[in-house]
Amino acid sequence: MAELAKKLGQRLILDTSGSALKKAGGGIYLLKPSLRELEDLSGREIRSKGDQERAARQIVEQGRSEIVVLSLGAEGALLATADGCERFAAIPVEAQSTVGAGDSMLAGIVLSLSRGLPLDEAIRFGMAAGAAALFGVGTELCRRADVERLYQQMSGASSR
Repeated sequence: MAELAKKLGQRLILDTSGSALKKAGGGIYLLKPSLRELEDLSGREIRSKGDQERAARQIVEQGRSEIVVLSLGAEGALLATADGCERFAAIPVEAQSTVGAGDSMLAGIVLSLSRGLPLDEAIRFGMAAGAAALFGVGTELCRRADVERLYQQMSGASSR
């Protein structure tokens, strides 16, 4: 898939688990694992923030993915690139359901990147989409108004 994307002048963004994740080779633009998936991919237990950063950076250094966005639930997210790591605090919301939060986060990142937002802003928008999904009941996903409100809240806090 990564080779095909490259031939077509596109970038592959991957969010998978299990054997599909372990078999993922190089050429990925952005990989979004959970902590458990990062442990599976790195083959070791991750106990600290430093372990998270080392494991995510190792994926980048190995050329498997240019960008790793580690979703950490209530702990926020970690962005790892060749330039280093950056942490993003979670948006505090009362969760009705966690179903679809990670998928909504990735969808927000993809949408933002397709609109030309810088990577750090795309992560913030994705975090807002993931947090907005927590308002839903059952399989209901995020609503645009909630995402935009949470994004403005997060962007305002990051510019202070």
